[in-house]
Amino acid sequence: MQRALIWAAVVTSTLGGPALAASYRAADGTANFTHTVRFIPVRGSIAGVTASVELDPANLAATTGSVTVPVVNLKTGIGLRDTHAKGAEALNTAKFPNATFRLEKLTGGKLVEGQTLSTTATGTLTVKGTAKSISVPVKATLQGGKVNVSTQFKFNPFDFDVRYPGSSDSVTVDVAFVLNAG
Repeated sequence: MQRALIWAAVVTSTLGGPALAASYRAADGTANFTHTVRFIPVRGSIAGVTASVELDPANLAATTGSVTVPVVNLKTGIGLRDTHAKGAEALNTAKFPNATFRLEKLTGGKLVEGQTLSTTATGTLTVKGTAKSISVPVKATLQGGKVNVSTQFKFNPFDFDVRYPGSSDSVTVDVAFVLNAG
């Protein structure tokens, strides 16, 4: 009898039967950005992006979670510029070491092994203590039990009181991480 129940569970999950939401975590993701300061494009990176997500690959609309970007890890290749970007006028990383995105809605659909799904994530982006609702495009690929996630979006840093002298009103951000079950 126990074998029959196990076999039924395997067949149900293999044939696309109801799947259950599971906890997924990401560590060591990256964020890259481009921002113009005094007419010069500045490129940089932020290591250590993490995510915590409750995800059902068969029902993305039920997904909840958050992504944390440790802006305190910002690097542009020039130490003095990094110090200014982390300063009180700009990101104020001494008081606000992280930017966060709290997922409130993910466009429906389902993840299929080996296929990339384009969807839209809507939620609250918090930078320097200021929270704003945004929607961003997301690409997700289910591969061997892991979910590769990436996004690219723009936002106005002035909306979050980030005021680096001579900076433009647009930052392009690319974020990528791999979600692992468990």
